[in-house]
Amino acid sequence: MRQELEAEVYELEQMAPSSRSAEHLLRLEKARKDSKRLFLCLNGSGNKSERLAHIEVLGQAGSNESFKRIAKAAGSDWPLRTHQCRRTYARCFVESRMGRTSLVFLKWQLKHSSMSMTQLYASNPLQDLTLFDEILQQMTEFKIDLIESWLDDQPLAGGAGSKIVELRAIPVKDRAALLAQTAPHANIRATGHGWCIATERGCGGAGLYEATRCPGCKHSVIDETFAGTWQGIYSQQRELMKIEDAGPAVKQRAERDLQVALDVINSLGLSPDDQELEEAVNG
Repeated sequence: MRQELEAEVYELEQMAPSSRSAEHLLRLEKARKDSKRLFLCLNGSGNKSERLAHIEVLGQAGSNESFKRIAKAAGSDWPLRTHQCRRTYARCFVESRMGRTSLVFLKWQLKHSSMSMTQLYASNPLQDLTLFDEILQQMTEFKIDLIESWLDDQPLAGGAGSKIVELRAIPVKDRAALLAQTAPHANIRATGHGWCIATERGCGGAGLYEATRCPGCKHSVIDETFAGTWQGIYSQQRELMKIEDAGPAVKQRAERDLQVALDVINSLGLSPDDQELEEAVNG
């Protein structure tokens, strides 16, 4: 249908200027606009004996007729209309790539007098807001406990871990109040081999797939929770170095990663042969 409309536009453009009537010029302008629209339909015009079918943008009347057929096909006698889908459209619009920034355009399109009305249209009635509050509360409590464990005497590795160790020397009058104010605003994400506290700038997630990048990063904290993980990384590099036909590049990389893993293990106050670390690996 779109190809037919483009062909019609081409034919109208190829007409000699002297043979173009006002009706043809109006049709050409409308066809050009409709060719850029998403939904098209075949629309008849004129009387029944001399009706000409044009491909045009799907209007409100055509949409309502289509909705009638959809409801009938579903076995429902509900008078489905386009205005009943405004909230569904608004919700899908907000869930698009633009996210909540699209509310500005949505407000203009729906001709709302206030942004609060647009937010109401775009809201999801099936969402349980109390559940989100409970999840947020659990996340905050977890971060408070985690940061409090970092401020204790446990050894830490990573760039941010070293800074946290230095901060322990600063006396705090009320640690609980400090944690309660700090934890909700702290960005803490687990990487599987440590904690990442980066906000805007960082590795862009590359550390998730290349663990040995994290110990030297200023946004990483590695605590005793991941001691077993780094012991596994250390063991993997030792196995890799034993492969004779791996090539010099692989061995060089294995040696580098082996040293990184060893530095992390030593920073945690353990060693590859430490019995305490072995128990951590075994669970």
